[in-house]
Amino acid sequence: GNGRVYERGRLVGTADVTLVSVGPQIGGQKFSELIFFQDKAAMDRFKKGQLDLSAQVSAVMAKEGASADANYQDGVAIFTLPLAGAMAEVSVAGQFFKFKPLK
Repeated sequence: GNGRVYERGRLVGTADVTLVSVGPQIGGQKFSELIFFQDKAAMDRFKKGQLDLSAQVSAVMAKEGASADANYQDGVAIFTLPLAGAMAEVSVAGQFFKFKPLK
């Protein structure tokens, strides 16, 4: 997938995301994802392609009042919103990002 990258409310680039998973898959998951960076260091890691969404980082299903549930792990908080079908949980482990700054 791909998306837009904002820093302090200003569009600064785009990002391509690749998901690598191992094991059998049943069905598919379509969802939007919103990633918040706690500080400049976390944002800089993302821009350099060093953001590691390991099994330690978990996503919160976006819902009303979800910001109260935000927990930053390694400077990152992730919210997901299902686009099709019901999902109990989305795995964000194995995601790799490529940041492309605006010219």
